[in-house]
Amino acid sequence: MKLNRIRRVGNSNVVSLPRELDGAGFAVGAQVVIQQLPSGEVRLLPADRVREMVRDYGRRVIAENRTALQILADHDKT
Repeated sequence: MKLNRIRRVGNSNVVSLPRELDGAGFAVGAQVVIQQLPSGEVRLLPADRVREMVRDYGRRVIAENRTALQILADHDKT
């Protein structure tokens, strides 16, 4: 764990990330998703990881509900 300060850059608050996190998807230029949790914590995720998570959840939902989805597809008139 590393203690960092929040700095002001222009109109934004900025926290520097250590270079050791580059390999985890936090390299310069990477897109990130910032999520404020109800507990007041902030979660920072590489956008690529979020895309993979959404795809995995979607595949899991489809696999678990394949029969119901097929019934809906069979009854779709369009």
